[in-house]
Amino acid sequence: PVAVLDSKDHLRPARPFGHGPLRSRRRTPAETRRELAALAADARGPAKILAVPVAGALRRCDVETLAARAEGPALLLWLVLVGHGRRRDLPAEGLFRAVQATCAELTARGLPGVVVPVALPDPAARELEAVAAAYGAHALLGPDSDPDPEPDSAGPWHPAGPWHSAGPWHPAFAVELERCCPPPPRRGVTVFLTGLSGSGKSTIARGLTERLRLDGARTVSLLDGDEIRRLLSAGLGFDRRDRDLNILRIGYVASEITRHGGLAICAPIAPFERTRRQVREMVDQVGDFLLVHVSTPLAECERRDRKGLYARAREGLLGDFTGISSPYEEPPDADLTVDTTDLSVDEGIDRIQGLLLARGHLPARRPPSR
Repeated sequence: PVAVLDSKDHLRPARPFGHGPLRSRRRTPAETRRELAALAADARGPAKILAVPVAGALRRCDVETLAARAEGPALLLWLVLVGHGRRRDLPAEGLFRAVQATCAELTARGLPGVVVPVALPDPAARELEAVAAAYGAHALLGPDSDPDPEPDSAGPWHPAGPWHSAGPWHPAFAVELERCCPPPPRRGVTVFLTGLSGSGKSTIARGLTERLRLDGARTVSLLDGDEIRRLLSAGLGFDRRDRDLNILRIGYVASEITRHGGLAICAPIAPFERTRRQVREMVDQVGDFLLVHVSTPLAECERRDRKGLYARAREGLLGDFTGISSPYEEPPDADLTVDTTDLSVDEGIDRIQGLLLARGHLPARRPPSR
């Protein structure tokens, strides 16, 4: 349990900060208030406490806007929003480091502050106000907010990226963006092939892996479906729940490869749109995701049927078989569609390699010098 409600309707935390990022840097409201009180004492006078919620990278002009709007005796309470729930341009740790550096810069300019990570994924303005008040802030401070609001006036605030300005990134955030989101081809990527059994996706995936390994331009990992089933998903069946769990395990491993700048290739059937979307969101947090729909029609897949699986499914000997007794939901967001009915394996590989080149994930080859 994260909290306990006693018989007197008092809510108290139970073992706080046990999960989520930046656990060692979390602070309770009471601890934060003490830090702010110490800063106010050092400043030798009362000061407004202005909360600055940040969930994305700030540009140089954003920080200058904040400094200008916090004129007068003020303390800044930086709330680093690190909860899960939507894609961020920076991971929690990088965002925290950048805000710390920005806080130190403004402290040197006479605007001291405290940096606190807060596990809020995508809060509304009133939720932010309640959290900020609990930590001791008098008002929210943003590009469109009023640091001296009227009583009971929320004032506009658009949580992070609330900032819609242009211009160069603030240096502290630029460093972290370069560190976690390097440009291709150093940026990690997952190539996720989906299609019916017998569509040719596994053959293309193996061929693409071999070609890229021989090329030597990138580190490539093939997440073979049979090996995943044998090692990571041993004991799972083939009903919808277990199939979804198997795909999510593949997606998790692919996301970790992508996080570290590798190129992951996987080719499960992955018949359900919701699960594919979950994998895309998982990988998008740390790199790029390319979805390839191997759209070979069911009739052609049945004609090939080297393992006799379709025949057994037609006879009712195999339950939950995609295309026969279980649906295949075609992806509406495929980055590339390949039909291997009249396409050779090499041609299919060429198309995926062309996509990787077009997206900058493979270095362009120079013509041989004479």
